Amino acid sequence: MILGNHDRGHDKSGEILLKQIRILQDKYCGWKLKIFNNQLNIIGARPCSSGGGYFLSKEMIGVYGPLTEEDSVKKILSCYKNSREDLPLLIIAHSGPSGLGSEPESICGKDWKLPSMDWGDRDLSTAISNIQKERKLDLVVFGHTHNQLKRNLGGRKMFVLDKRGTAYLNCAVVPRYKKIENDKIIINFSWIEFQDNNLSYISQRWYSELGEIFSEDILFQIN
Repeated sequence: MILGNHDRGHDKSGEILLKQIRILQDKYCGWKLKIFNNQLNIIGARPCSSGGGYFLSKEMIGVYGPLTEEDSVKKILSCYKNSREDLPLLIIAHSGPSGLGSEPESICGKDWKLPSMDWGDRDLSTAISNIQKERKLDLVVFGHTHNQLKRNLGGRKMFVLDKRGTAYLNCAVVPRYKKIENDKIIINFSWIEFQDNNLSYISQRWYSELGEIFSEDILFQIN
């Protein structure tokens, strides 16, 4: 679990945010490393990000102090240094990294007003570049920039594979619940598979309330 910009509360002291972190306990991944089931390294990037480069809200300062962009990079890299080399490496973030495009339809592009621009996080991008110099980073998962663009601009690009082999998945399919015929509800999930420690399959799936796949958009597949 990583918290987003709408999860930080509006109390400026950070007390609401801190309460959520305490409730989540070990599930909380902000600036932390989790070894999931001895099968996967999961690194949490900066929590509660609003995108747009680097910004720390008053709530975040209330919990973590006045951290600089460089401080955030160091915290992410500190998590990486303790990861296991024999397991795949995944980063989860609320906003994706900068450097993936500046058009409205880019995976982290600003679409809600002009001018369109790259709305990714610089600290995450810097940390990714440093990690990629030392080992393969398999996947970066995030949300924040919604799949349906504002200003009637259509749909967003939700998956990117960079030249170093790192996959980027935007999970912000909004709304996550919708009605179909006969008032049935379907629910969206992102589906990711690893095989022999390698990323092998990514899709966006719509499920019925009984857990049956209603539809699927395959974004990445290795045969």
